[in-house]
Amino acid sequence: MGLFRKLRKILSVIFENEAEQKGDDFERYVVDLFDEKNFSIVQWTTDMARKHSRFVESDCGPDLVLRHRRTNEIFCVECKFRSKTYKGKLQWSTPKQLGRYRTFSMDNRVPFFVVIGLGGKARKPKRMFCIPLEDAKYPALSPELFERFERNYKKNFSWKNGVLK
Repeated sequence: MGLFRKLRKILSVIFENEAEQKGDDFERYVVDLFDEKNFSIVQWTTDMARKHSRFVESDCGPDLVLRHRRTNEIFCVECKFRSKTYKGKLQWSTPKQLGRYRTFSMDNRVPFFVVIGLGGKARKPKRMFCIPLEDAKYPALSPELFERFERNYKKNFSWKNGVLK
């Protein structure tokens, strides 16, 4: 194996680990915005495939399945952190991931929300959006769409009439 190929492999592993760490940090940040008095975590996917080369079915689901304590309503949250937009759009998923999220939401008949942190650090994003999956129709979202769902990144989440805000 040539020196450049070895270096490229090392760099790809470093960047992959860094991206995973940012994702984990943002996920923890989002979880902390769900007050324990109001929400319980039903399931928190740990992405086992990162630790193993085998396909893990549960990794296809959302990061979080939560229950609103007062109403007992269950809903899902997928957390994504992006440092910046790409070509003016917010690239939040791949077409394949989007299809899996839609299937999960329909099969389980649960509301599904995509919480995206944009800019800043994963533990302290500059901006945050909470987009219902049915509005996140594409893997790359235009500012006209995602900005409609902007929320204060410091504020705890609330649940009202089946909507996460």
